[in-house]
Amino acid sequence: MRVDMSEMFSPERVTSVCKQYGLIPGQAMDIKNGFDFDLTADRKKAWDSILQDKPKLVIGSPPCTFFSRLQELNKHMYRNDEIWMAKFQEGIEQAKRYVRFCAKIYEHQREAGRYFLHEHPAQATSWCTEEVKRIMDLENVDRSVAHQCQYGAQHEGHPIKKPTGFMSNSIEVRKALSKVCKGKQGHCSRTEGGDHILCNGRVARLAAIFPVKLCKAILLSLIHI
Repeated sequence: MRVDMSEMFSPERVTSVCKQYGLIPGQAMDIKNGFDFDLTADRKKAWDSILQDKPKLVIGSPPCTFFSRLQELNKHMYRNDEIWMAKFQEGIEQAKRYVRFCAKIYEHQREAGRYFLHEHPAQATSWCTEEVKRIMDLENVDRSVAHQCQYGAQHEGHPIKKPTGFMSNSIEVRKALSKVCKGKQGHCSRTEGGDHILCNGRVARLAAIFPVKLCKAILLSLIHI
């Protein structure tokens, strides 16, 4: 069976909108629905899904917490705390494994003549990892940056800017995910001058969920590939 798209490290987000566009959703693979990517069996299950379903597009959204700029500040603050540093090192190694696993899927998609989309915050340190740089160096692969407020990201009526990087081997996908906010001095250009709110804490967790307009932008671009 051939499906149009699958998601990794994400519950049903973009896949939940597929049918509105006549597209066939594949697996949404996430810890919340039974995929623990630390387990060999679940990694194999993910590979089996990709090999069987042959999705036209695979979206990867591996956890980004340990790649945040705030973590760099924390590393400096807690540099003499052996327990904190050990816990951080364990977390960053896990995060790198997840990115490495996604990168292998992306390479497979490209070699099979299909497409991938990798999403992480625009300022995440993961963009400097060897795994991501290797994918970026491949032919036809590039990155766009979008501000999620332009796709309707908000909390309690306040826009969330959240600059986000999108790496893909599809120019159509990258073009669809390149809208940036033109507002000045913290104002959002989509909400008649409403101020952006900081994307941290609970707001950051909510902002990890793609706005519906962002999901639709991805699917519309997929139709035109």
